[in-house]
Amino acid sequence: MDLEYKTSVENGKGLIIVEGDLDNEQSGEALRSAFNDLFNRGQREIVLDLDGVEIINSYGIGKILMCYKRLKAEDGVLMVKPLTGFVKETFELLMLDTLFPVDSSPSAAAPAEQPA
Repeated sequence: MDLEYKTSVENGKGLIIVEGDLDNEQSGEALRSAFNDLFNRGQREIVLDLDGVEIINSYGIGKILMCYKRLKAEDGVLMVKPLTGFVKETFELLMLDTLFPVDSSPSAAAPAEQPA
């Protein structure tokens, strides 16, 4: 069974929801496929939601940087949803937190809390 990540377009931005570990060829190919789907549909602002990722290694980081480079060549931007846990630590350690802007807009997948 092939791994697939959910994609959507929200607020004019492409969104890729990455679930599970991003540390092997299968997960890397799933990310590349999801990215290409949005990119080929003309999306030049793409947001990665890595909240469902527990483990990320150099393989996963390499795939993310590949997406970043392709978007940058087209004057696009790759953003991340606010990071947590191990993924946040990894991004900070590699100083990737300075490379990727954070998209804090609420997504349809995680609705904003309603005021009481």
